Amino acid sequence: MKLGLLDIGSTAARLELVDLDRGRLPRASWSHKERTRLGENTLADGSVTDEGIEQAARAVEGCVRAVGAELRGPLVAFGTAAVRDATNGAELRARLTEAAGTRIGSMTPHAEAALCFHAARRWHGREDTPLTTVDIGGGTAEVAIGSGPYPDEVVSMPLGAARLTREHLPSDPPPPDQVAALYAAVEAVAPVDLAPFRGRRLGQPVGQSKVLRQLAVLAASSSKRLVRHPDTLARTNLTRWIPQLAELGQVERAKLPGVSRSRARRILAGAITADSLLRALGVEELDLCPWGLREGLVFRFVEAYERAEQCTRADAIRRLTDEMFA
Repeated sequence: MKLGLLDIGSTAARLELVDLDRGRLPRASWSHKERTRLGENTLADGSVTDEGIEQAARAVEGCVRAVGAELRGPLVAFGTAAVRDATNGAELRARLTEAAGTRIGSMTPHAEAALCFHAARRWHGREDTPLTTVDIGGGTAEVAIGSGPYPDEVVSMPLGAARLTREHLPSDPPPPDQVAALYAAVEAVAPVDLAPFRGRRLGQPVGQSKVLRQLAVLAASSSKRLVRHPDTLARTNLTRWIPQLAELGQVERAKLPGVSRSRARRILAGAITADSLLRALGVEELDLCPWGLREGLVFRFVEAYERAEQCTRADAIRRLTDEMFA
């Protein structure tokens, strides 16, 4: 059975086909991406503009149109924080559901973090050892810790890079007072919420988001050397870039190593948040894991598919979809 997985995020909608019969590694056999620009079209009050809703709907329609007859199994569609947290989320989800031809679900930040943790556990393959995951998304940031396949504890904080940029950095480039306000907002949350983790055995600390991966390229590179695929993100290397990011505008940031145009506006907020989270945890370096929410979801579907009898596998997928998505 080929599962269609449609992920609708703040920058793009991506539709992937995954063969559940060969799901030991969650690799897509087909993939298509369209720009949603939800992050750019979300206002300070958290609502998505009418044009933003239509842009996201066009992206979803483009993905569904592109897959065409290749999709022979169920289509599972979900929105991340950009959809889940929109103050006009009901209207947004209704339009996206119409565009996709199937219900758009969403998960709580804790549920998303648990699946990301599960993907990291599968990636590193070290069972029954402590693992700590750090994920900075568009709307929230999560830290999860545990020794099993899923985390024992998850802390979710309103420190997503897109949210912080929207709330505290309206100007481009931001003046010093806006940067100071951003620092204050992050420092008011991260050290307090992560205090229970401080001094605990965290095991292997792992970073799992695109923001962290782009920051890792930036932190490991220099004017003379580009490191395209770093394995780690070192806090000391990251902090030396923050003053420069604060001085540059979006266009100039996009010219830096590893920084994409779609994330150039929010990369400063991501860097400040990453530094604060690592300091709060007492961690100086993160290992980078390329697997995250989508891979964690695929593993859950593979597990349900393998447990079910041949005649009930489609029903098992539908039941799991209803369980996971609101």
